[in-house]
Amino acid sequence: MKQIIRAFSLGLFVAAVIIGVTYYVEKPEQAQSTSPPTIDDSIKLVEDDGYYVYEEDLESKVTQLEQEIEEFQQDRNSELDEPTDDLDDQTEESETEEEGEEITITIESGMTMPEIVALLDENELVSDEGAFLSYLEENELSRFIQTGEFTLHRGMSVEELTNTLTRQIEE
Repeated sequence: MKQIIRAFSLGLFVAAVIIGVTYYVEKPEQAQSTSPPTIDDSIKLVEDDGYYVYEEDLESKVTQLEQEIEEFQQDRNSELDEPTDDLDDQTEESETEEEGEEITITIESGMTMPEIVALLDENELVSDEGAFLSYLEENELSRFIQTGEFTLHRGMSVEELTNTLTRQIEE
């Protein structure tokens, strides 16, 4: 009986040594494969989930936007210096054209919500970017925005615009 117990304990000891060696040999490889993702990878994962990542360098962006606003105002002031008769005619024509004007925009794969809203604002389809983003978040529609070409009108409401971009209603 003594021999059987010794053989059994020797078998347990050998098994423990094999498991221990395997654990310590495999551990460095596991540590490499479970290394934390880089900041860029983390940002991409978060944006893919529909969240927004704001950069810390907002001061330079604010300065750049202020410069663009100044340039825009200078361009506008130079346009106002043109003869007023032609300007009045152009204004009346552009107001009637803008209400029913069809605009085609393209939303590409990988575009973030701020980029999409900026595209809509650039084409004068959205009057308040913040209100549009709030509407999308409140109704949980931001993740349903589809890629592709969309034909939109300047007079569309936020709901109509969202329904078209999420393809809930055909264009």
